[in-house]
Amino acid sequence: MLRSPRPRALAAPPLFALIALALSLAACETISVARLDQPPTVTLTSGPIDTASTPQAWNVRIEWTASDPDGAIDHFEYTVDPPTHKRAMFAAEETVWVSTREQGVTVHFTATRRDTAAVGATSRTFHVFALRAIDDRGGVSPLVVRAFYATTVAPDVQITRPAPSQFIAQSIPLPFRVDWHGHDADGEGAGDPVGYRYRVLDMSNHANLPYVYDPDSLLREAETSGWAHWTSVPGESTSAVVTPADLPSSGNGLFALAAVDAAGATTPYLMLDRNALYFYSLPGPVSGPRIHVFNQYIDFTYPSGGYSLDPAREIPIQVGYAARFEIHWDAVAALGRTVVASRWMIDGNITDETPRSGPGDYVHWSEWGPPADGLAVPPLPPGLHHLYIEERDDFDYKSLAIVRIESIAVDATADLLVVDDTRLEVDKITAGGCPGPYTQSWPSAAELDTFLYARGSVPWRCARNPVDALSPPGLLAGYAFDTLGTRQGLENPAGAVPLATLAHYRHVLWIVDARSAGYSPDLYQGLFPTTALRAMSMPGRASALGAYIQMGGKVWLAGGGTAYASLISFDRRLNNAGQVTVFTARDGELGPGRPMYDAAHVRSALGVTVTDSHFDRSPAAVGGWAGHGPDGTLSAPDYALLPAVLTYRDPLLDPIPPTRLPSQAGLFYPTSSSAEFVLEANNVTEDFGSPGAPHVENALDTLYQATGLGIPIEHAPAMLYYHGRESTPFVFTGFDLWTWTRADCQGLVDFVLGDIWQLTKTAPGATASRAAGSRAAKPVAPRIARPLDPRIMRP
Repeated sequence: MLRSPRPRALAAPPLFALIALALSLAACETISVARLDQPPTVTLTSGPIDTASTPQAWNVRIEWTASDPDGAIDHFEYTVDPPTHKRAMFAAEETVWVSTREQGVTVHFTATRRDTAAVGATSRTFHVFALRAIDDRGGVSPLVVRAFYATTVAPDVQITRPAPSQFIAQSIPLPFRVDWHGHDADGEGAGDPVGYRYRVLDMSNHANLPYVYDPDSLLREAETSGWAHWTSVPGESTSAVVTPADLPSSGNGLFALAAVDAAGATTPYLMLDRNALYFYSLPGPVSGPRIHVFNQYIDFTYPSGGYSLDPAREIPIQVGYAARFEIHWDAVAALGRTVVASRWMIDGNITDETPRSGPGDYVHWSEWGPPADGLAVPPLPPGLHHLYIEERDDFDYKSLAIVRIESIAVDATADLLVVDDTRLEVDKITAGGCPGPYTQSWPSAAELDTFLYARGSVPWRCARNPVDALSPPGLLAGYAFDTLGTRQGLENPAGAVPLATLAHYRHVLWIVDARSAGYSPDLYQGLFPTTALRAMSMPGRASALGAYIQMGGKVWLAGGGTAYASLISFDRRLNNAGQVTVFTARDGELGPGRPMYDAAHVRSALGVTVTDSHFDRSPAAVGGWAGHGPDGTLSAPDYALLPAVLTYRDPLLDPIPPTRLPSQAGLFYPTSSSAEFVLEANNVTEDFGSPGAPHVENALDTLYQATGLGIPIEHAPAMLYYHGRESTPFVFTGFDLWTWTRADCQGLVDFVLGDIWQLTKTAPGATASRAAGSRAAKPVAPRIARPLDPRIMRP
């Protein structure tokens, strides 16, 4: 079973002051994580006008309530008659805010001038009250605004989409729709206004520019002119369409909106972040929605909408023949638009509008359905197939997504493939034909080959210490295996491990070391080439590993860098803590479509660091279960066969290898190692019983636990074995296979290959074949000559 880790203290990272958000870091006996603050909300509950009011003076008792979803309300701030003209936006001193912890205030308003010609609600004298709540992290609520005449409360209206801004002009294609929400605080029934008035102004007309800098002047002009050039709509209206006819210059525009109540009062203010939308109409042709396609293999969003059959727009994925899987999609429309429907077809002609003949007819378009939709893809015969997805917005603009599906015939005729996805130090051949001295920690690329694959008892070419040394058997000697090196110099490193290759094997050991996992595509690839696992785990990339697991392949991820390589593209740096890189499910870093979530079943949080930690066999690794696995035939191995403690290499047990000089002992005997570990409670249980007789047991076991100064919790699970029914059995080792004594490394490899996977081990020296792209082991052995691939000789 997976034990719940006990927290330890960890120094909190610094806080950063950011506009419009507050980050809080509490001092507690757990990992301190900076989280985005959710802003509070505040609502006015009352604002009745004193019945003794006159058009020249009136009192209003204003009360409110507030709440904060992730904290507490600290105080409130309100102001009366804030400036709305644009020049005041950058002059904070023009708005005076009053701070209070009370939830109500009585405000005394007086007329700015006597208006004997106007009566009651039609008086041009009004005052505006604005309120906001501040939470305990400094988060600020959206502003609540209400205007008061002497005898009535003015109706309010806010544009909800596109969101207006007082700082920038929103870029919006024509035509577009403006949505709003109105409220009349003292109105009858639901409090809806009885009507709205709006106007669209062409801001390329210089005569209209003053309205941007002083929007209220547009209302004053409207009152004087009897609302000439304004369009009136009933209170049931919640939107209006802006068309090219409203903006013939296709430049900047202003959409102004006011609500009207039953007393005849009109919203007396125009605010550029509330009920006045300053926008810029995008030139050129308008495209449809941006489509997002996702499943366990892919998570891709098109950078723009469009309708094209260009192969460059195809989203490639590989799946096993007859594999059942789902593909989902949704879309985001341009500002001012809404996605209303989608449809799909497989291997059809997109211009053919012939209706489907029945439920099995996939080569014709489906009926228009929900914009966020999906389908269970039917089994596809081997070969290339194309799934076409069409999304449509409310102005009938369309976009097309194309998923290129390569169906791979499963032919698992071999037992084991070792994917060497490391980027260790390569040999630098000197004039004498031998490698020059290594400068980095053991092992180099060639030394790892020997350590893992050597047949043993073969003269060591170019040995230094001693010169006549014979190679010992590698950890995998005696097993039948192939190897695949991923350092092939490909533009997309993920192409080094095609699903068609993985499909030939029943088991895959995939190795990524910690240093190589950190090589990003932004670095110079000639010196710091990205690993295949990291490349295929980036957003929008298809994962051959994920597809292989879905096909039923059994995987062991090891090396101390596999979790990091598969998750770093989703890292949110704000939740990293000190030297620990943190990946959590709640922040979206761990999630469906990623092997650490789907296959390893880490559904809480992972940490990655380099530390002096030691790894002990977990006392929770007790085994004893049976009837597990997808087919119910899996039984627990004997966890007692695992080394009790993984011990760093020691001169008494592991002499310096012949590839290193005695002076390089510091590069061979380690004092620290990388560690990838479960950071929070992550118990995974499943029902292994029969219908009517449930039997719940643990489906995820901790095999090793890590403890060290750099690890923020005690006994952090660092090696996991999933054996449930949701997916194929899966082994994850959050450390490398070479830092420890040879006996410990051998015991670990034999346990997974022999006891978990039940692979047969013959006497050392058994022949092992190699897949394309792999390196030859360093010891000389009789073999068939073949040309070298120049790509794998790159540094």
